[in-house]
Amino acid sequence: MPVTAKKRIRVSASEFRDRFKHYAEKAKGGKVVLVENRRQGQDKYLVDKEWFDSFVREHESVLATLEILRDRKLTERLLGLARTIDADVEAGRLHTMEEVFGKP
Repeated sequence: MPVTAKKRIRVSASEFRDRFKHYAEKAKGGKVVLVENRRQGQDKYLVDKEWFDSFVREHESVLATLEILRDRKLTERLLGLARTIDADVEAGRLHTMEEVFGKP
């Protein structure tokens, strides 16, 4: 499931400082608090840790996929394997992780 910000709440830096606990509660799940700092010109986001961790994992997964797709030979090989996977499973030609690595 893609990780997306569902709602963005804008707040000034001074309002954020005055009501930190309130905005920390608002930054849950896919909700993002955008803290605008006009004096320094450096806006910041406050996000939920779980949401951010999911976002980083998804980002890394996309980069890994792009790396594979960049390698034409590997991509063609994987697509070839994908066409035969159902038959291989039914014929028992695949091994379990335990069989390969010797541990569950």
